[in-house]
Amino acid sequence: MEITGIEFQKKHDDRANLYVDDEFYAGVSVELVMKNRLKKGMTISKEELDEIILEDEKQSAFSKAVKYMSSALKTEKQIKDYLRKKEYNPGTIEYVIDKLIEYKYLDDEGYARSFVLTYSSKYGKLKLIAGLKSKGVSDRVIDNVFSEDLEIKNNIKETAEKYLKNKTIDNNTYLKLSRFLYSRGYEFDEINRVINELKGK
Repeated sequence: MEITGIEFQKKHDDRANLYVDDEFYAGVSVELVMKNRLKKGMTISKEELDEIILEDEKQSAFSKAVKYMSSALKTEKQIKDYLRKKEYNPGTIEYVIDKLIEYKYLDDEGYARSFVLTYSSKYGKLKLIAGLKSKGVSDRVIDNVFSEDLEIKNNIKETAEKYLKNKTIDNNTYLKLSRFLYSRGYEFDEINRVINELKGK
């Protein structure tokens, strides 16, 4: 195989189009072209060129993942889903995940801990668990986090009192309150406890 052309991309001047045997072969970073001393007229095996391109894809995927994570913590599943949408191959995605874990950028347990501490003042345990599961956090990690001695702000009574404010207090209102608290992820036992407290039982 012969490299017959290397052209800078118009929209991305840090990347180049690689032509092999007069046909477009792949887009690669200019840095990788220089690092591997690729040039027009160079003869190279398909295996060697594909290895260079795979290395370029790994670097590109890693950079995109780090940028995606810069605004907020992400779970392993969220990173995988993001890179799949960007059409990176499974091997590249696993490489990125391993590197992010190695560099301690990715930590599902740390994410879960932060999530619980952030939202425990608004939602009950059931909703917190559902939220974590929707983001791909495993049952093992969730169990670990809830078994820790975290300063979880359970504001169920405050939430209930706010709901009842300016409402006519009767059995129907308490029934609606029960449904509301359940929708916030609170468990039946704690809902019954707080309603009995509010009723003065």
